Amino acid sequence: MISLIAAFPAHANSDHVCPAQLQKEVEKVSQSPKLLPSRVGVFVQTNDANPQVLANLDGDRYFIPSSNAKLFITAIALKTLGADYRFSTRLMSHNLPNTKGELENGLWLVGSGDPSFRSANGLKSLVTQLKNKGVKRINGGIWTLTSRKGAEVANSWEWSDLQEYYAAIASPFTINENAINWTVSPDTKGKPAIFTWDTPELAKGWRVENQAITGTTDSKYSLKVVRPYGQKVLIISGVIPEKSEPELGGVAIPDPEANFLDLLRQELATQGITVSQNISSNTSKRFPPTQNLAIAYSLPLSQLIITTNKDSNNLYAELLLRALGDRLDENNPEDNLLGGIITINKYLQSINTPPYTFLADGSGLSRRNLTTPRAIVQLLQSVASDQNFRKSLAVSNVDGTLTNRFKNTSAQGLIQAKTGTLTGEIALSGYANPQNHREVIFSIIINNSNLPSRELQQYIDAIALLLTRLEPC
Repeated sequence: MISLIAAFPAHANSDHVCPAQLQKEVEKVSQSPKLLPSRVGVFVQTNDANPQVLANLDGDRYFIPSSNAKLFITAIALKTLGADYRFSTRLMSHNLPNTKGELENGLWLVGSGDPSFRSANGLKSLVTQLKNKGVKRINGGIWTLTSRKGAEVANSWEWSDLQEYYAAIASPFTINENAINWTVSPDTKGKPAIFTWDTPELAKGWRVENQAITGTTDSKYSLKVVRPYGQKVLIISGVIPEKSEPELGGVAIPDPEANFLDLLRQELATQGITVSQNISSNTSKRFPPTQNLAIAYSLPLSQLIITTNKDSNNLYAELLLRALGDRLDENNPEDNLLGGIITINKYLQSINTPPYTFLADGSGLSRRNLTTPRAIVQLLQSVASDQNFRKSLAVSNVDGTLTNRFKNTSAQGLIQAKTGTLTGEIALSGYANPQNHREVIFSIIINNSNLPSRELQQYIDAIALLLTRLEPC
């Protein structure tokens, strides 16, 4: 594909763009023939106490922001929860173990939805702490407890997304990101494709139906990997050509709480702690525990939002949104998702942002999310001086989702931004630092397109590149 940047000579060859010319130059890109059936929204202003608007193309109209929704979650989480906020995962009981090392009345797993909790460090550490407290046997089974309430999946997510790792369930009992990664590789012509779990020890109880075949080197690629909703089954079909690159992917776990408990049981057995009853999540007839036996804290929020924004991690965003809901001061509806959205709206009102943002989830996976380019820019202006937030954004041609974008252009290293991609929808919003102009804040969104995301990306990059060439004139 020919670079679209090269199709706009003024963008590619001019040393500078005058601020007064920016609106006209943005319109040139937006009026490209392939974009005419689509909707293009752009809003650009200087990062000042009294900002100057440099470009406004439908900046006050609604757009689906895709993963730019994460900007609202991470920015407002910093303001509301604080940079030092940490999730905790605990093992608790009603009392300490007796002289025989027996823990009476069961063990309680208390989860808060730590998106970074994993088997290798967090779970192993919890059980080691338990063992160091002298626990050798648990009488009364294992129970679960959480303050989180309500929906763990947004009801507006598309059915086809629910099996995928990027739509993992936002459970308070999250471990290993509630997903398992896999690899499908070709064998020799005519033989079944080679399927492997990246971590087989985490895939116990899963059934794999491998119907995929290795084709000739010139075969058409038609590999499909599907998980029927709610089942621990993976169905692999189609053809993967011989000598082609392995296909990497992941699958969402259908019941994260049961999965966490199963992994906990395995780790207890590994470290020599026995359980007298089958693990159960039924807490209806139990009293809450009071004795902390083991605790694992997440990294501080200032670090968690780096994964959320730079890597565009959906699960992190969803669990952060629910943490916001858990902190709602007033009587919270029995749904932390809704409570988080209420918290978002309260913050936007506090910075006098017009009520033009409607979120249905935290990740941006929902097609019901609506906001305007101007609202995104106003949000970004409100946190422009927060270095924790700024460090969470990907840098052009340096890291995160912008690692391979703006290579060999004047924008290298000059843009800090959040990407966003859904089918037919793409966005880029953040900060641009031209070498000869004060910093500008921008939001660029394209909706309702039938073009491939990679092609849409080039149109957005052509506009963003203009911003790095701003120069007073």
